[in-house]
Amino acid sequence: MEPRVLQHDVRGHGEPVVLVPGGLTGWLSWIPHQERLAGHHRVIRVQPIHNELGSAGLPGDPDYTAEVEREALRLTLDALAIERPHLVGWSGGGKAALEFATEYPARVRSLTLVEPAAYWILEQLGDRLDDVRRVNSLVHGLFGRPVSEDDLARFLELAGFVERAEEAPAHPNWSRWLGHRMALSWQSEAVDHPRRSVDELARVGCPVLVTKGTRTSDWLKRVADVLGERLPEASVAEFEGDHAHHLQSIDPFLAVLEAHLVRADEARPA
Repeated sequence: MEPRVLQHDVRGHGEPVVLVPGGLTGWLSWIPHQERLAGHHRVIRVQPIHNELGSAGLPGDPDYTAEVEREALRLTLDALAIERPHLVGWSGGGKAALEFATEYPARVRSLTLVEPAAYWILEQLGDRLDDVRRVNSLVHGLFGRPVSEDDLARFLELAGFVERAEEAPAHPNWSRWLGHRMALSWQSEAVDHPRRSVDELARVGCPVLVTKGTRTSDWLKRVADVLGERLPEASVAEFEGDHAHHLQSIDPFLAVLEAHLVRADEARPA
C-alpha cells in the first residue's frame, strides 16, 4: 500500500493545529475540539487510511504499516503547505504523531499525545509485559478479519472505556463505536511496531504535552508516564475521565492544550 494524502477538514485561521484521531470513530472524535480551537488557529482534522477504510467495512491490509501511516501524514501536510504544525494525537493517532515527530523532528512545532497507544515502548523497556501481551493478543488477533460485537466489547474493556466487556452495549457511545468497529481490523504488528528504538525518542526536541485519564487502564497511564520521562521537553497532565478524558473533561483539557500551544509559539526561533 502506498501512502497518500489523507481526507482532511480545515477550519479557522492562524497557526496550524493538526488533529490525528484514534481508532473506531476516527476524525469525528475531534469535531468539538476543532470547533473550539478554530477561533484562534487553523485547525485540521485528518482521517488516517485505516480509519477511512475500516469505517467503510474493509478488513486490514497487510501492506499498511507505521511507515505508510507516517508518510501519508507527511504528504497531507505538504499538500496543505504546512511546514511545522502543532501536532495533536489521541490513542493510535498519538502513536502515529509520535512516530512522525521522531522521524521529522524539525517539522513539529509542538506535540500533544493523548494516551498514545505506543506500547512498543513498554515492550522494549520490559515494562508491564503481561499487560502488553494481553493487548497484543487481542488487537493483533483482530487483524485482517471481521470484528464482531464481542470483539469490540473486549477491546473497549482493554482500553478502559468500560470496566467489564459485558457493560459495553449499555454505554451511550456503543452504537457509534459499533459502526466503526472494522477499523480495529487494521492494527497489525507492522502498524503497532514501528522500526524504532526507545533511544530515538530523544530526537523529539519540541515542547510535548502528554495527557492521561484518572480512570484509564494502568498500562496506558504507564505509557504516558514513560514518555514524560523520556521525551526531553515533556510534561504530563492528568484529567478526570478514562481513555477519552479529552472529551469527558474538554474544558480543562482545552485550557491546558491552548496554554501549551501558546508557550510553544512564544518559544519558537525567530
